[in-house]
Amino acid sequence: MPRRADLSDTFCPVGRAAELLGDRAVLLILRELFFGRGRFEAIAASSGLGPQLISARLKRLVAEGVVERQAYRERPPRYEYRLTAKGRDLFDVLYAMRGWAERWAYREGETGGGPAMRYIHRTCGADVGTATVCPGCGEVLRYGALKGEPSPALRAEQAAKAG
Repeated sequence: MPRRADLSDTFCPVGRAAELLGDRAVLLILRELFFGRGRFEAIAASSGLGPQLISARLKRLVAEGVVERQAYRERPPRYEYRLTAKGRDLFDVLYAMRGWAERWAYREGETGGGPAMRYIHRTCGADVGTATVCPGCGEVLRYGALKGEPSPALRAEQAAKAG
């Protein structure tokens, strides 16, 4: 199988972004961090990724300045991961992917007739659908502005994964 081209030094911004974000594990870890799950065990339980893969990707995200590692226990040493400003700026990217998937990635009726994840604007309480600007108050939607409510189908899937 041919080796993947390294795009870390290309002048193409899409190529540069793809070098880091073109990895399913990275996207799933970022999803977990955006949902406030920053501890290794929580990331593993919710993402379904293996510990070695999570560890390797978290190290890369820390090295890239997207995530920072903070100790929450000394003995034994335990860390949680938090998005940096650079990481929080990826919200728009993941939110756009979510919007695309809600529109195009499901078969008819697969999600029970509604979105897999319903988002409510924290400021005004409006259901934002897949909008990037709140339909209730007109505010541009950014990281931290939304509260997610999983659909019954997504809740059942998450419960099954949790065991």
